[in-house]
Amino acid sequence: MFMVFRSVLFFCTLLLPLWAVGLTQTLVFSEDELQGRLNDLTPIQKQTLYANLVLTDAKLNLLEKNNLIEITAFIDATVLGGFHGTGSVTVQGSLIYQNQQGAFYLDQAKLTHLHVDQMNPSVVAQLKPLVEDVMIQSLKQKPIYQLDNNDMRQALLKGTLKEITISNKQVHVTLGF
Repeated sequence: MFMVFRSVLFFCTLLLPLWAVGLTQTLVFSEDELQGRLNDLTPIQKQTLYANLVLTDAKLNLLEKNNLIEITAFIDATVLGGFHGTGSVTVQGSLIYQNQQGAFYLDQAKLTHLHVDQMNPSVVAQLKPLVEDVMIQSLKQKPIYQLDNNDMRQALLKGTLKEITISNKQVHVTLGF
């Protein structure tokens, strides 16, 4: 009985600072920190009957005005018929929080730019849906950031997202109950 009381007392002591601030906490992730995570997600490769795509050197940009994340990557594409080219691709999307995993993923992403040198614009237009699907699906499946279960505050707060905002080249995530 004493052990149960002691455990409850210990748990309450941990939560006391959280209750004092309304059980919320704002975590701040810098653009550089998120870029490091993005580096772990690339390269992205996809080979289909129609094309072979390799996306590398992804760069993250936080768009404060629209509260969006922009990711630009180098693309190396070879399509059926021996057409080969290199260039760049850009997608923009927002962050979504999956509380079960305590992870942030790119959501509602849209391809905003695709340029492939040495390739006819009509071939690039046919390639566009495949590039969009490959890049967006890859970024949807792998978290851009995951909360640390070993950090007691993050583990306790991973249940509910209150708000995500982007300002000063940082993502501010408010979690709580």
